[in-house]
Amino acid sequence: MHSSILSVLTPAPASKIHNVHRFREATNMLFSSSTLTMCLFIVCLMVKGMNAAATAGTTPGCASCGIQPMEQDSEQRLLIEIAKQQILNKLHMTERPNITSPVPRASLLTALRKLHAGRVRPDGSIELENIINKETKDQGYEIVSFAEMDEMDNASGPQSGITFQFLQEKGQNIQVLQSTLWLYVQSSNTLDTGPCPSTTAKIYLSGPGDSGSNRTLLLEKILDVQKSNWHTFPITNALQAFLDKGQQQLRLGVTCIETGVAKGHKVAQNLCELGKAMDMTHQPFMVAQVRLREDPKHILRKRSLRCGDDVTVCCKKDFYVKFKDIQWQDWIVAPEGYHMNYCMGQCPQAIAGSPGIASSFHATVFSQVKANGINTAVPSCCVPIQRRPLSMMYFDSQHILVKTDVPDMIVESCGCT
Repeated sequence: MHSSILSVLTPAPASKIHNVHRFREATNMLFSSSTLTMCLFIVCLMVKGMNAAATAGTTPGCASCGIQPMEQDSEQRLLIEIAKQQILNKLHMTERPNITSPVPRASLLTALRKLHAGRVRPDGSIELENIINKETKDQGYEIVSFAEMDEMDNASGPQSGITFQFLQEKGQNIQVLQSTLWLYVQSSNTLDTGPCPSTTAKIYLSGPGDSGSNRTLLLEKILDVQKSNWHTFPITNALQAFLDKGQQQLRLGVTCIETGVAKGHKVAQNLCELGKAMDMTHQPFMVAQVRLREDPKHILRKRSLRCGDDVTVCCKKDFYVKFKDIQWQDWIVAPEGYHMNYCMGQCPQAIAGSPGIASSFHATVFSQVKANGINTAVPSCCVPIQRRPLSMMYFDSQHILVKTDVPDMIVESCGCT
């Protein structure tokens, strides 16, 4: 394996710090004091490069890494482990979720067909749409949570209780853009020849306890239920208030009572009543589009060479990770895999500062410093300069289905430091 794969992953031992002072003097001649912060960043990169170079000798290619090439099998195993750690880190996980009781496939497909989050292909695989927020650069999520069901008794009649589990990290600033509750409302199957009576659906926010007495009416909606079907209920404000309080369990009470029926004609029943024996394709679920505000990241947009037999300079090497091959298909619903890609190749001094090849601002600094006859003893290294997000749909540890665009997952282009 080319040493460039690990060039930004392996820290180097500390040595030859005195070279940093020479570089700082050079940058002071080139830039004003207003760019001191950027120069300090460059100095940090130089410390790592110079220290690694001390152990690498004159190894061609990315000599600053000092790592010997590997066999192809070892290279693939290492790349897969890097991909695993990258996914877990980006999803703020320390280990993969343990899916002990997966959501039934029928419930999952029913929910996905009702949403714009993805398109189910005839073979059952899922095609995702990119939901990145281009205006704000904030990371966007689309989550689907399936309800746990129970029955609650209260003075006004039968009421179905549904509970949604949420787990959020401390300090997260989550904005709910839109949230909708999906309920399957049954038809009363009346044999009356007159007009079909309407159904009044009420959604309550339930407090602690199982009695259902401590509750707040969130919304009331008149439904025309001529046949059993799905109905939607907006609960954006309720979910936002719930998340702002840092709670983990959202409990709702649901009643769907038929109205306009003469007294004594029939006993009122909850047409949203949900029992254990009901068809799991009708399991209630909530879909929410939320935004996690994070610091925007600067993305460099440069062209990149694709590696081939006749390419020896810095280029992008394709590498595909299939989740079924690493036995992660049980918790990652979509996609089936992704192109991780990595960078490899030589970085001659002549191209280190060329447009489309130089990796960033500090590569240009290196070129100018070397052009002025100052020996930095830092060879150039081939590294990623542009990445793009990966749209993923996965189950978290609470069995909540999450769809998000995971940032900086796919290497798009490479350049020389």
